[in-house]
Amino acid sequence: MSLYALQRDDENYLEIMDEYGDEEAQLYSEAFDKLLDASESANHDVLGVVYEELGQSSDHFGQHFTPHNLSDMNAETVMDEDPDQDRDDPYSVMDPAAGSGRLLISAAKQLPQRGAEFYAVDKDSTCAKMAALNFCFFNMDGYVVHGDSLTQDFHTVWATESSVIGGSVYELDDDQWTSPHEQIQNDVDEEESPEEEFEETQQMDTPDIDFEEVRETTLSDFGDGGGNQ
Repeated sequence: MSLYALQRDDENYLEIMDEYGDEEAQLYSEAFDKLLDASESANHDVLGVVYEELGQSSDHFGQHFTPHNLSDMNAETVMDEDPDQDRDDPYSVMDPAAGSGRLLISAAKQLPQRGAEFYAVDKDSTCAKMAALNFCFFNMDGYVVHGDSLTQDFHTVWATESSVIGGSVYELDDDQWTSPHEQIQNDVDEEESPEEEFEETQQMDTPDIDFEEVRETTLSDFGDGGGNQ
């Protein structure tokens, strides 16, 4: 519902809300407001905390959320101490098993705003949605993929954009998304293979050689003037 609300998707939002009464709608509105306040004041992933506290994490998926202090320490260790504010290209940071996006939030704290692009992938639908919401809450540019990093299959992709008034999120159509893995593979395929390079080398101009004469040459022919071999 929160994703539908942030995307201004009234049709899907109202389809869910129609199952509830006015009282539940008011409670949801208040809960969402408190979530935003809590995320801002805590400056970390609150959705993931709630998810764990409610016992929603899955042992089947091996879900173990990294504590916030370890996430921050990891980001501080990996990132540059003084990120370059004037880079031509943005930093690219990816978490292939992102959960609620906690590690990427910590990374975003270490980098200049609007100076990085983040990629989150998770095979659990709920976790991917939490990551998309967190990207929006923390005003991060990037993409959140509900999919499998190993098989490179994906189901849903959300794009998030930062701005001076806060983040935005919207769902992409299939033709609007190209996996970074797929793009890298396409780049590799466009490069010449070693076989092609070898064939080109073979086609280069080479001096004329009489191979019959070479075969008849004996070792003594390479000796010095005194006949030493």
